Order: sequence, then structure tokens, then C-alpha cells
Amino acid sequence: MPHTEPLNGKHVLYLHGGAYVQCFTLPHWYFLADIVKTTGVAITAPDYPLAPAHTYREAFNVVEKIYLQLVGLYGPAAIILMGDSAGGGFALALAQKLKEDQLPLPGQVILLSPWLDISLKNPAIEQIAPTDPFLDKESLQTAGELYAGGTNPEHYQLSPINGTLEGLGKITVFAGSNEILAADARKLKAMALEKGTGLDYYEYPEMVHTWMLLNFPESKKARQQIVQLLRGHA
Repeated sequence: MPHTEPLNGKHVLYLHGGAYVQCFTLPHWYFLADIVKTTGVAITAPDYPLAPAHTYREAFNVVEKIYLQLVGLYGPAAIILMGDSAGGGFALALAQKLKEDQLPLPGQVILLSPWLDISLKNPAIEQIAPTDPFLDKESLQTAGELYAGGTNPEHYQLSPINGTLEGLGKITVFAGSNEILAADARKLKAMALEKGTGLDYYEYPEMVHTWMLLNFPESKKARQQIVQLLRGHA
């Protein structure tokens, strides 16, 4: 792993989406390249193990080792955990596991359209589903079962909405009102408010899943907010 100091003192560990069964796509690389160009931040984006060949156990094993390597190089306060969709859920679950294991926590966690409950049992999903052009509940549930590998889907490492939010530091969530995953993003916001834990929440009206990776005016606005978070100004 390179020992080059990131230009602004921060290092992003980015976990990609794809329902735990698909790897990086071109929009991911364009998005990350834009972030690097704009901020100079260093980014590590692992191609972590995917279902059906692997389960969450192998994925956590790989990503946690990478995270601890980065902590050893730069210190935990410089590390930003960020992910989209399944990667957003993974990022929050990793932070929860680090806390449970009493390991150093990242400086902040940024969740982009996160998938927070692989069971998708929130009844509010049914109200949003007609407006979501991309995500299909049943297909996601099937992918989630493969990733779980027989483990109860309620386990926080699979569904971090069931894990702790206390003591995790700065968490920021972005969600679009037209994606079914917004149901659990809103639930997470309400849970944080009830617990009195810090969580910044941005929901964009009529935006679809992972719109910040696309090229709408709202995509550019969300990327500007993410850049400000990385710079520590938000």
C-alpha cells in the first residue's frame, strides 16, 4: 500500500454499491475521479468479495484489514468511510463492528443512498416503490440472501439499521425521495434523533437511487456537498 500522504490530509475508503453481487461501474469511477480532481483527497476503493461466490464474512475480512492498514498509515481521524447503496450499508456496518471490537473509528462516515436493511421489510417501501425506476424489492432481497450466506438478515453487519448509532462520530446520509431505500434512510434519521446521536441528513426531492453518481444538476449539487464534507466545512 502506498505511503504517499493525501494532499489534504484525508483518505477515503470507498465501498461501492451493486447489491453485493456486482462490482464497480463506470459511474463509480467518474464520480471518484471527480472527487479526487476537486479535492486532491486520496481514495482507496477495494474490489471486495461478492456474492454468490462469497458472503459478508469474506467481505468484512478483506475490508477491515484494508481499513486498519490505512489507520496505521494515516491515523483514524484522517479516514473517511464512504459508500453508495450496498456499499453505504457496508460502511455503516463496518463502523459499528469497529466500535463493537473497540478498534479506532474513522473521522467520519458518508452514506450515499445506503441500503440499510437487506430484508426490506419497512412498510413505507410500498409507498415509494411506484416512483422508483431502478430498484426492485424482490431482486434485492434475493441478492441480500446470497450475501448473508444463511445468517439472519437482522444481523447488524447485514442490516446496520439494527446496529448502534451511538459513539460512531460524524455520520452524513444522502437519499433521494424516489428510491425505495429512502424509507430506511428516513428511519435511520428518526432513530438518530431519538437517541440524540449526530447524523446529518440530506434528502433530495424526486431524485433516484445514487443520483449523485449521475449528471443531473442535483448530482452536481450533491457532489459539492460531499466535497465540502471531505474538506471538513460541512
